[in-house]
Amino acid sequence: MKIGGSIYSDPAALKKLCFEIGKLSSNYRLVIVPGGAVFADEVRLCYRIFHVSEEAAHKMAILAMSQYGLLIADLTPNSKPVYTIKECLEGVSKGFIPVLLPHRILEENDPFQPSWDVTSDSISAYVAHLLNVKLLILTKNVDGVYDECGRLLKTVSLDWLRRHDSCLDRFFPEIVVKLKARCFIVNGLHPERIALLLAGEKTTSTEILID
Repeated sequence: MKIGGSIYSDPAALKKLCFEIGKLSSNYRLVIVPGGAVFADEVRLCYRIFHVSEEAAHKMAILAMSQYGLLIADLTPNSKPVYTIKECLEGVSKGFIPVLLPHRILEENDPFQPSWDVTSDSISAYVAHLLNVKLLILTKNVDGVYDECGRLLKTVSLDWLRRHDSCLDRFFPEIVVKLKARCFIVNGLHPERIALLLAGEKTTSTEILID
């Protein structure tokens, strides 16, 4: 599960989301990947002001995810910050929720070209691939993907995502295709929807159809 940086802008909602996710650990094996939140926004500002290289900005943005992850781990009951896939697997086997701080993994093996087309969306899909998960949930502050007329799409193909702007980054369709899992975008301001998805039930969301 990715906890989007957009939820940071509503502190009460972020606290509630983290609390509710913590309660789910008794029934599900969960791993959290953080977004970038305001920490990544500061990197974008630095990129514009100081004209740092794409490579430096990329590494700084990954560290921004780790900073947000430390906050999420502090807010989420029964969770712990971890740094490797091995620690994620050990964590879920012990019954707590690993919050993956991704900078060490991507220092060792980074499949992404430095670009603002790659954000925590694509990185969470990459981590999900490494973990071989059955379900990837991307929480954001929107209900899902919308078409040009503002209508919420219940499902969306990778080809559609390649041809349209959405709440996902541009590289996401290229990395998520490696997943052998179902993938949903859901509004993190409504934690009950996450519980429904985990239970295999329908709720307001967009499912990304992986070819």
